[in-house]
Amino acid sequence: MSATTITTSYSTSTSTSLSATATCIDIKPGKNGYLPPEACNDILLYFPSFGAAILFSILFGLTLICHAVQGYIYKKKYTWVIMMGALWEFLAFIFRTLLTRNQSSVGYDTAHVILFLVAPLWINAFLYMTLGRLIYFFIPDHRLSGISAQRYGTVFVCLDIIAFIVQLGGASITTQTDASTATIMLGVHIYMGRIGLQELLILIFTVLTIHLHRRMLSMEHSGKLDREKLDRGSMPWRFMFYAIYATLGLITIRIIFRLAEYARGTDTSNPVLTHEFYEYVFDALPMFFALVILNVIHPGRVLLGPDSEFPKVSREEKKRIKNDKKEAKESGASSQKERPTSRKEHRVCVTFCSGRR
Repeated sequence: MSATTITTSYSTSTSTSLSATATCIDIKPGKNGYLPPEACNDILLYFPSFGAAILFSILFGLTLICHAVQGYIYKKKYTWVIMMGALWEFLAFIFRTLLTRNQSSVGYDTAHVILFLVAPLWINAFLYMTLGRLIYFFIPDHRLSGISAQRYGTVFVCLDIIAFIVQLGGASITTQTDASTATIMLGVHIYMGRIGLQELLILIFTVLTIHLHRRMLSMEHSGKLDREKLDRGSMPWRFMFYAIYATLGLITIRIIFRLAEYARGTDTSNPVLTHEFYEYVFDALPMFFALVILNVIHPGRVLLGPDSEFPKVSREEKKRIKNDKKEAKESGASSQKERPTSRKEHRVCVTFCSGRR
């Protein structure tokens, strides 16, 4: 039986002095490279399930294929966004599967964690883009609360991209095995702050979705909703809103879980970090259900026809519109300069004419 040695790990403080921070045990890796939580250089705080990783790789792979086929059938090019979400989940569990057989691999662990944590942002973006198209398709003036349909998707997607960058940075810090506790906690706080902001955006988006839902109900009752557009779809338009609400609810469950996961820190006293099934039940499973819901109630089953997509504007057309706006602005500025002079002349004329009379 091989002997084990106790090693004390150190971290460098800001004053360049060394202080003992933790005690670990040098243990030879066991089956598939497994190291117990008390071992030095351990990555996982549990023995990962190979079967569960394989199962979810298959599940996410199937929903990815379904979204690809549906995007082609319904001619929805923006389906690539949700396909990216499904693809990243699929790849995350491919790396997870490899990690179960190489549990000391930092590369597999880092790839899994980053893909797994950030993949839901693609699903968010898909919902944002779908709402903009619902506004454009059903609302005659293509606006909601004074904001154009195109602007809704653009604003929320841009915020999602910013969130993606911030969340990616926080997630990458938490996967550094050689980083100090303070550095890892900084990454955790960045990540938690970002997903808190993500939930705020979801709440704002939910309010806007409810507003559109209520407006369309009112338009339908008053007969102002285009009947021809309603008859194109293979399912009632209400189902699309139900799918959005359900998906947002599942993403919220996942966000609450992630906030609770890191609220107690990253040590072995945190049961969420030492039991694998929490991640499957409160993150992987909700995201799989979200993708399946959008398979069953795909936007292409409600938004049909060329007028269900934003019009394409060529580069020349964009340049012409820009020049027209610039000319209109310059014309408006010049007319404002001339206006006081014309008023003065008008007053002089009135006075002079009155005096002559």
